[in-house]
Amino acid sequence: MNRNDVTERLLEDRRGVSVALTHVLTMGITSVLIAGLIITAGGAVETQRERAVQGELTTIGERLGTELTALDRAAESTNSTMTVETSHPERVVNTRYRVRLTSNHSDCRTDACLVLDARTTETPVVIAVRDGIDTVESSALGGELRLVHNGTAVRVAEARS
Repeated sequence: MNRNDVTERLLEDRRGVSVALTHVLTMGITSVLIAGLIITAGGAVETQRERAVQGELTTIGERLGTELTALDRAAESTNSTMTVETSHPERVVNTRYRVRLTSNHSDCRTDACLVLDARTTETPVVIAVRDGIDTVESSALGGELRLVHNGTAVRVAEARS
């Protein structure tokens, strides 16, 4: 066997290519699948986070609505100024939120509503407060809050202000 025959046989030999090609294709497909899983999981986590924020804001809003209703009922018989300081979480899912007491919100079905809004959610949580409560347009950051009834209407403020 001469040298040219050996060289020619080696150049035409493709047996080792299939193993290397299989490994490259396997690694490529695996990478694409893992990237897809990571992207999908990231979206699911973000959706769960938004749901958690909405749930916590709803709970806080309902508690505040109950407290405002109780304050209004207690103050309406006396026509005097009353103040209630209340404590709620300062953050929901590590995000600050704002509480707004309003009488003109498009999603409000009663005379007054609490609108709770966090930066991480696209839509605010709207909690209806008992009909017949007169309100002063007011807002405060979540946490330590002061609910004030001035004899005729209620408002919300930050407790440290």
